Amino acid sequence: MEELLTEIVRRGANEVWGLGLSEGQLGQLARFADLLTEWNATRMNLTRLTSPRDIAVKHFLDSLAVLTVLMPPPGARALDVGTGAGLPGLALKIARPDLEMTLLDGTAKKLLFCRAVADDLGLEGIETVHARAEEAGRRDDLRGRFALVTARAVAPLERLLPWLAPFVAPGGIAAALKGTGVAAEMAAARPVARRLGLTLALPVAVALPEAEEPTARQIVLATRKETQ
Repeated sequence: MEELLTEIVRRGANEVWGLGLSEGQLGQLARFADLLTEWNATRMNLTRLTSPRDIAVKHFLDSLAVLTVLMPPPGARALDVGTGAGLPGLALKIARPDLEMTLLDGTAKKLLFCRAVADDLGLEGIETVHARAEEAGRRDDLRGRFALVTARAVAPLERLLPWLAPFVAPGGIAAALKGTGVAAEMAAARPVARRLGLTLALPVAVALPEAEEPTARQIVLATRKETQ
């Protein structure tokens, strides 16, 4: 599994996208995959995708697609809302170890897995927060603190944006990883974004390399203006 997964991620992330992942980072992703399949089989339901290709493409490359449309500044604070098994948060942290990453989820068991992965891989600068986004957004230590806020297939945009917006710092960006149906969500999402003080960009389609059939991730960016 490790060799196939590593080669798929290497070709997609480095040869197609030019992300420049090192052999060490590719090894960390392979170990992440091992832990994901092990925990999924023996402890809790984390994913329905278990083949090396599916994990490589539909979890890891899918998560890293964010880095093809934006590049957070060095040392930026990032928050992954509804992180689940640490996707995209842990994958982004592996690719960009300089990020100060916070993983937020309402299920404590999933955060236990994320912490186990972080500890196993020796990742530093990771915090886990057990809370619903609606509640966490009222916390002074989290509100308006993050340069990048991500969420992957959590909810329709008009519902998702109010969960993400409280965390976005001035000049920061919320990145929603959506599927092909996102175009139908944009009309309802635009007035919500304006009310929240966010500028909503058109979805950016990113084709996932190495997929067995053409697969595109739609990434929607919502930016908060710098304070005057």
